[in-house]
Amino acid sequence: MTFSNLQRKLDDKLTTMSRGRQMSAGEFTSSKYESNGGGIYKIRVQPETLTASIGAVSNGPPAGEVDQEVSARARGNKRQIGTIARTVTFEFTGAAPTDYSGDNVTVPVLSPGTFNAWTTPADQTGTYLAVPVKVIGFSPERRR
Repeated sequence: MTFSNLQRKLDDKLTTMSRGRQMSAGEFTSSKYESNGGGIYKIRVQPETLTASIGAVSNGPPAGEVDQEVSARARGNKRQIGTIARTVTFEFTGAAPTDYSGDNVTVPVLSPGTFNAWTTPADQTGTYLAVPVKVIGFSPERRR
């Protein structure tokens, strides 16, 4: 088993073990992530991450081809090496979608422009899986 396969399995396990602050433990898809420096990375996200919309701004992947050899990570701690995606945390203001506990959900934001639009001004609203949500927190991109 290669290191990247082992890392992927660990990421999946951590997502399923989390306490509602992360995405549901469903299927993942490959997408693109634009770093603050402009590089385009591969990133694994859940399909519903791509459909999130706050203030009429969607979380679609950035334009352009992947130009980085390594992948960005959707989540990680301060000790991990690499690019850890910027994130936004939502609070459901309506009934939680099926397979969700109703706890807050944290998703990676795929482009700097979307992140800026979602975090300024504070407490913006939108939808996640067609359920109303409010932005209650965010975390900037981290690189080490």
